[in-house]
Amino acid sequence: SDGEEEEDSPSLSPSSSHSGSRAEHSAPPSDSSAPGGLPLEGASFLSATPAQWSVDEVCKFISSLQGCEELAAHFLSQEIDGQALLLLREEHLISTMNIKLGPALKICASINSLRE
Repeated sequence: SDGEEEEDSPSLSPSSSHSGSRAEHSAPPSDSSAPGGLPLEGASFLSATPAQWSVDEVCKFISSLQGCEELAAHFLSQEIDGQALLLLREEHLISTMNIKLGPALKICASINSLRE
């Protein structure tokens, strides 16, 4: 097993260093500041650490999602802060909060991107 590890590292490190330097040159600086490359333009006003979000910040995040604006009130009434948001699952949204499947799936996808 030692031999395999030694074979892997030389082949990986040159390619990763090349691609890393290329990405740095071509990528605009704004990309590097977004952790995990979040696809949410509307959420740029939120702090970078979702687990530390307040209930209000979670509401802003939910209302920034397309088609989910009116659902933010549910998150407020359920007192879902950042830590709770990251623990949320599809079934919580659908059964406990009575959110329709479509919006629930969008919210879950967004939460998953926050976890990365």
